Amino acid sequence: MHHRQLMLLGLTSTYFGVALFGLTMFDAGLMVSAVVLAGIPAAVLAHFTLAPAAVVISVTLLGTGIATILEGVAHLYGLWYSLGTTEFRLLEVLPLEVIAALSLQILFLGLLYEILYDDGTYTVRSAYERSGFFIVFALASLGLVALHQLLLPSFVAGYPYLWLIVSFVGAAVLMLALHRNISVMLMDRLFDFVLIGALHGGLELWVASANVHKVFANPDAYIGTFSLFGEIVPIEEIALLFVVPFLVATAYELYLDDKTPTI
Repeated sequence: MHHRQLMLLGLTSTYFGVALFGLTMFDAGLMVSAVVLAGIPAAVLAHFTLAPAAVVISVTLLGTGIATILEGVAHLYGLWYSLGTTEFRLLEVLPLEVIAALSLQILFLGLLYEILYDDGTYTVRSAYERSGFFIVFALASLGLVALHQLLLPSFVAGYPYLWLIVSFVGAAVLMLALHRNISVMLMDRLFDFVLIGALHGGLELWVASANVHKVFANPDAYIGTFSLFGEIVPIEEIALLFVVPFLVATAYELYLDDKTPTI
């Protein structure tokens, strides 16, 4: 890594260390934790990034779509319950506070990838054109949850969390297969970013378990579980820590980086 990247990682490591201590010490709530762990770092990165506003909007919409799928499947199959300060739900399924928190987390990941690995070459026109994909993705995610509620309310799939992860990985691999410029350098930075993103996700899981923001249920729906701060955590949750950064970075490379073909 370059000196700028090492300095950035050093500063963020210090910030997250202090944040982790403070959030667990004061038993912070879900939204406060999301703002501290993702919102504030995302705002700082957005200040320094060269990406136009359309890129920031696109990554936010990507986060909204992923959060909609995750929370929709979680509610429909009773996988987990996220405990926020409000209980307002869209379609009587999706907790909006949790959607906002997850969107902040993915926005941070997207901006971190941009500032660590992107060349900073953008045109405003192409950025806005490509944002259409993310609008469609966010709306399609909401539509899928709505259709499941209307058409398949009693449908039950075995190991739904595992299938969800396989679907995310499959989507990322398909996007890479469509990429015309796959290289060793690209795969190397994707691998590096997955590790960095998983570390950030691990901090979020730590706080969520310590402060009881997220309660896992229906243990028969998981391939295995372990205990964290006395809470049951599925093995699939650990896999998700790596899958989400992989999906975010791949979507960024294919649809937001100007070195790739437009959609």
